[in-house]
Amino acid sequence: MGTAPGTGTHDSPGAGSGTARPPARSRLKETAMSNALTIRDATDADALPIAALMLQAGEGLYEFLLDGLVPDLSAQAILAHLIEAGDGPLGWPECRVAEREGQVLGMVNAFPVERLDELALDMIPLDRTTHLAPLFQARDPGSFYLSTMAVVPTQRGVGIGVALIAEVLGMAGARKIPRVSLHVWSTNKGAIALYERLGFTITGQVTLPSHDRLSARRALLMARAV
Repeated sequence: MGTAPGTGTHDSPGAGSGTARPPARSRLKETAMSNALTIRDATDADALPIAALMLQAGEGLYEFLLDGLVPDLSAQAILAHLIEAGDGPLGWPECRVAEREGQVLGMVNAFPVERLDELALDMIPLDRTTHLAPLFQARDPGSFYLSTMAVVPTQRGVGIGVALIAEVLGMAGARKIPRVSLHVWSTNKGAIALYERLGFTITGQVTLPSHDRLSARRALLMARAV
């Protein structure tokens, strides 16, 4: 349906004291060992917790797109259906979850950026897609796109976000895609700090027109090499 510039995580690692930090993918193993955290492929059974986390990350984006499309179905229910169906870029095959003791604590959805063209925007009212068109069009061609990432609020700050980003870097590397790109709302200072500490740089920005149903207006485009 759309991208989620707000990552829904302030999982920023602490600043070092002159000691070099290992690469993000190396820290994935350290995080998993120290916290008994598992990063695994999502399944269709994860659709509900993934949808809840996606809504958290979007900061109103998915509600803006999906509210009222199907009578008696919330934006979260519609999003869960799309995830469970599994045939689009938001589907469960393109998601990974962070899990501890059977509980989903975080998620990430990422795919080759060209798959943005597969989003079923024809089911969305034209005024909504037109409003968000600058966001959909601002992309890094040839990159692996981190569409949405979120961590349960009570679990932030313990390395889950770092582990999920490391997983995305691994996904991109496995497909021989040289860069990872993403959007993040400019108001999400914690997420921006996390991305910058992991090597992402700002490569562009998008300012949306004001709208009473979407508070966020400015999104940053960020990218880093794999």
